[in-house]
Amino acid sequence: MKKRIEWIDLCKIITMIIVCYDHTIQSIAPDEALKNSFFIGTISFHMPLFMILSGYFINPKRMRTDKITTSCFSKFKHLMVPAFSWYIIQCCLFREIPEVKASLESYWFLSCLFFCFCILAIITKITTNNLIVFTVACIITYFTPYCYFVKINFLMPFLAIGYWLNKHNKYLTWQLVLPILMIYIILYQHWTFEDSVYITPIRFHKFSSIIPISHIAIFRFAIAVTGSLSIIYGCILITKYFKNNILIKKLIHYGKYTLCIYTIHFIFIKLIKDFFNKHLWSNDYPLMLFSILISALIIILSLSIASLLRYNPVSYTHLRAHETPEH
Repeated sequence: MKKRIEWIDLCKIITMIIVCYDHTIQSIAPDEALKNSFFIGTISFHMPLFMILSGYFINPKRMRTDKITTSCFSKFKHLMVPAFSWYIIQCCLFREIPEVKASLESYWFLSCLFFCFCILAIITKITTNNLIVFTVACIITYFTPYCYFVKINFLMPFLAIGYWLNKHNKYLTWQLVLPILMIYIILYQHWTFEDSVYITPIRFHKFSSIIPISHIAIFRFAIAVTGSLSIIYGCILITKYFKNNILIKKLIHYGKYTLCIYTIHFIFIKLIKDFFNKHLWSNDYPLMLFSILISALIIILSLSIASLLRYNPVSYTHLRAHETPEH
């Protein structure tokens, strides 16, 4: 078994904690969340960061040697089976009727990653130049209609960044990251929730919309890349100088289970959302602190459920396959 990369696992669990917090505060008090500077700042990079970490393990050479159906089916089992499984569980728990579109959008990041991988698997059969592969993939998804579905055209470039990082991570030094961090801080001063892909997707209704949407997309890409690389370099430094710290070792260990946390935590998020839809949040309590505590509890419960599932002989092999992605 290949040795795991510690800074990757640390970065994954930190990003997962951020995502869980963002989902929690948004479910408790959506209007108040938009006034929370940490929430606004982290949505600028948290899902692109996950995509960069996924792109780090993209292997175009292997895609060329494998059949397209083999490559895509492998990713389908790894990404879409848990997504569909937990969507069905959600439907059963909350008495909802399953829908095809909703099944893809419920765990939209996994759907996006799967479709991006399939697109790359097809393009690698056309050219052996990896630069061309990722360039063509980014251009095609950016301008192709309906590629805004599950945000494919937004996140595809970050897979390319992840692949680049794998090949050139020696250049990720403090001399490079310091100005990158400064750029992120500057861009953040102009960042608003309206600039996010959730409000302004990359979708062209007519020719005149290309320039204004592209302007926002470039800004969104720049702030996501600079924020992500800053977090990544911070994790590299932490694992280099503090890897024997008990807390850091625990976080690195739990970084192996981010897919489990991601799929399971939505159950609790939906419960919280349903509860606070009936009982409005009171400003008498500190929202940020409450959200941190609840999101920490959600992660602990998600890890506990994942641990219990590993004792099930039916789900054990399947779960092991999904908790340790390709490193």
